[in-house]
Amino acid sequence: MDKLYDTPVKAIRKKCLDCSCFQPKEVRLCTCVDCPIYPYRMGTRPSKATLDTMEAFYEENTEYTMGFRSVKGNPKDTEDK
Repeated sequence: MDKLYDTPVKAIRKKCLDCSCFQPKEVRLCTCVDCPIYPYRMGTRPSKATLDTMEAFYEENTEYTMGFRSVKGNPKDTEDK
């Protein structure tokens, strides 16, 4: 019997495949590091080492995060109007 729904990680994998025109190699070679689902693109939960490496990358390269990592909550709350 088929499942009625996918697990969240498997759904993320399907989204990444959709984004890369259903080319698994393109998912692996994805360069969109500012995508929030980037660490989960392979369909598995990333290791602690992977998450630590990405966090260090985001701290050094703030242009990729557009300031979203440094702001808690909604980033639009901090904008000047």
